[in-house]
Amino acid sequence: MLRSLVGSEMCIRDSRYAMLAVSLSISMATLDTSMTNTALPSIATQLGVSAADVIGVVTIYQLVMVATMLPLAALAGKIGHRRVFMPALWLFLVASVWCGAAPSLWSLEAARAVQGLAAAALMGCNMALVTAIYPKEQLGRGMGLNAMIAAASLAGGPVLASAMLTVLSWHWLFYVNVPFCLVALALAGGHLPRRPGDGKALDAGAAVLCALAFGLAVLGLERVATPDWGAALVWGLGLACWALLLRRERANAHAIVPLDLLRLPPFSTSVLICVLAFAAQGAAMVALPFLLNQTLGRDIAEVGLLIAPWPVMGACLAPFSGKWSDRISAGLLGLIGLALLAAGLGCVSALPAGAPMWAVMLPMALCGTGFGLFLSPNQRFIMFSVPAHRASVASGLSGLARLLGQTMGAAFVAACFAVNARLGATWALWAAVGFAVAPSLIHISE
Repeated sequence: MLRSLVGSEMCIRDSRYAMLAVSLSISMATLDTSMTNTALPSIATQLGVSAADVIGVVTIYQLVMVATMLPLAALAGKIGHRRVFMPALWLFLVASVWCGAAPSLWSLEAARAVQGLAAAALMGCNMALVTAIYPKEQLGRGMGLNAMIAAASLAGGPVLASAMLTVLSWHWLFYVNVPFCLVALALAGGHLPRRPGDGKALDAGAAVLCALAFGLAVLGLERVATPDWGAALVWGLGLACWALLLRRERANAHAIVPLDLLRLPPFSTSVLICVLAFAAQGAAMVALPFLLNQTLGRDIAEVGLLIAPWPVMGACLAPFSGKWSDRISAGLLGLIGLALLAAGLGCVSALPAGAPMWAVMLPMALCGTGFGLFLSPNQRFIMFSVPAHRASVASGLSGLARLLGQTMGAAFVAACFAVNARLGATWALWAAVGFAVAPSLIHISE
């Protein structure tokens, strides 16, 4: 009896430490997506480059992540998630030091590409590891904690970066990853589950085609606002890669792009809704600083404070929505959350110039409440819609859906500004409302 109790306590402790390691990794990978945006003006000034050139520091990170996430998730499923996760943490650590010490723009972009590769591996393994750590009856709780970290990191990045940049240089936005990487490595080394992969060989040709197809898709989305012959060439090459990839994967029983899973209506619908929700969130996070500064007349120093209720409420609600999704319909919780997100974005979009701070912060809190209510049930539903042995592929596709949604949202903002610079932020926020409402229409049509 005593041995059983001791074993149970050790199992609980291992689960907690393993989850902390996974949470730290997802936090770092997500924060590096959102914090760097805030530092771009400082980086451009210190490195002596233009604003247009410095944007590459962000886009190369996102491009590499999107291009490599599914191949790396497939690799993890074949050799074991731990054997991909641990080297990825070391690579992220090295790349973070390289980013902080980079003496030039090309060096920083090269370091960010390596960092994006590591982040893709971490995020591709993320949900599959959570599924391995928690028993099925408690998976909603694990997804809730995971969603809390992701939501707080994604939306809170600009707030944290603004605070750090008031006392530190932009280099420390990358150096700060070092102690967290070391802690995550120590925890993961002793407590991460040691589950073997399926042992099957990875189709290298399909992996290369997958990386090219998704990478070119991201490049195409980023050039939507400035259509030219170059953009047409990118889209043409992308479509060719997609055609070759789908032809190759159709006959592959262990495909990197899970066409068989995408034919399952619950799974494909959940992934599509995830893309739309993150498109709404991504568009809002890019457009809000412009709206608050240029339309509502708020000082740049106030922007982080005004947005802060979003990540705070998202972090507070995500664990509860995860627990609730173990007992209540995940689809219903998600739709309620997206309705609240749409309502909050609509309220912000309609605010007049000179609106008081509370009139901005209340809708921000509503957005955070809605997004926190949506995220955990959606991720849980995605993982429960597939067989257990396909958890790795589902995890990678879920992470990819987030990134594609954010990229699509940002591209939409750029297109809105290209059409009308003065009203671009307002139009982009109303587009975000549309993205948030669209899942309800999908649900009604089914």
